[in-house]
Amino acid sequence: MRSALPGNSSPTTTVALTKVALRLFRLADLADAVGDLTGLGYASVESLVRTAQNELANRPSAEFTAVSTADRQWIEDVLVRTYIRLAAEPSHRVMGESLIGAEAVVRLAEQAMTAGDRRDVDAASEDTRAYLDAVSESIAYLISKWYSTNAEPNRTAMSQATGETLQTVRTIPNLIEALKAHLDSALAPALVRLEQSMSEAPGAPPEPEPERIVFQLDSSYSPLANDAELNELVSAAAVAVLEDRPAHIGVSLPSLDEDVKRVGDTVLAAQLKRERQIKAQRLQLALSAFFSPQVETAWASTYLRVVSARVRVVRAILAERETTHAKLDVWRTMPPRISAPIWLTPDEVHAVVESVKLNRWDQLRGGAGWRAADELPRSVILEKVMPSILVELVRGQITNDEHWPADFLFLPSWHIGQG
Repeated sequence: MRSALPGNSSPTTTVALTKVALRLFRLADLADAVGDLTGLGYASVESLVRTAQNELANRPSAEFTAVSTADRQWIEDVLVRTYIRLAAEPSHRVMGESLIGAEAVVRLAEQAMTAGDRRDVDAASEDTRAYLDAVSESIAYLISKWYSTNAEPNRTAMSQATGETLQTVRTIPNLIEALKAHLDSALAPALVRLEQSMSEAPGAPPEPEPERIVFQLDSSYSPLANDAELNELVSAAAVAVLEDRPAHIGVSLPSLDEDVKRVGDTVLAAQLKRERQIKAQRLQLALSAFFSPQVETAWASTYLRVVSARVRVVRAILAERETTHAKLDVWRTMPPRISAPIWLTPDEVHAVVESVKLNRWDQLRGGAGWRAADELPRSVILEKVMPSILVELVRGQITNDEHWPADFLFLPSWHIGQG
């Protein structure tokens, strides 16, 4: 398989993705790998190395400690295959996207991943997927830097991007004509329907604006609201669902701009701000899934009859999921096949063993069908199981459809077993 980057005319300058991927988190040899990849001078390589070190230094050290050596090797192998496949693509899209930046290259790599690799990655743990994202971003950064730093590949990439732009521009007149024809055919009946609806209900009130319920968080994603205020927010969101009133659940980070200013480096500050905004968006989606008719149907009557129980779930969603102590797998074998593992403290392990009426923790190795999530202690269900299931449903984009089935939350359909 060809491993030379598109636009590279030197037979000695190869992608060397294996070296970059495998050495990315072993920075002692990174300069040598980047030199093989790019042919840059020592000073330029040193600059890239320092930037990569700074980026990695901002990641919590515990973020990847839960990823086993085998999982790291597997992720690195997936990325090697993916980026070499991307480099060998006949259309050479990586050239133009590299001029945009590393994020554009990462998106291309996600598209270039095989269906089999994508399924395996989606089924992997959150820590393993985070490790893949970090390695992919770093490889994409090096590729983007290579195209923007070296004159000859940069000219080749610019030439290709210019050609693609011209092709797009030439199609615009045809697109305009097609759009005009479509509007002509659709506008008349649309106006008729609008006139009919206005005549049928001349005094119809406008749709009410959604009620905005915003959870303000500090730099550690803990609620800024005190206990009483948080109870009011949770109550308002739950009542809006029960009364079938439109509500928008929001998450805000009021001190974000001031927090990132303390970093000093403007680039690192921008990266940190973006990471925190992305996490806030994930938390907002998980909270929106919690305050939904589906949750009311599946969980409310059994577990969420009082506000205090709902507040416990909300706090657990906002808290960082710890990946220490004992792992308990929580998963579905029916579509959608989702894994939502949780980690238990020693006291919780003891409570689980008693709740499922077993003698020892290792007796939970029975596999699918041996024990179900509804057999767990109530505290574990509220503070661990529910948040984990909602986060994974959001991650799998299951909740994007407003009418996703409440059956997905039915706890007896979620198996549990020692992880």
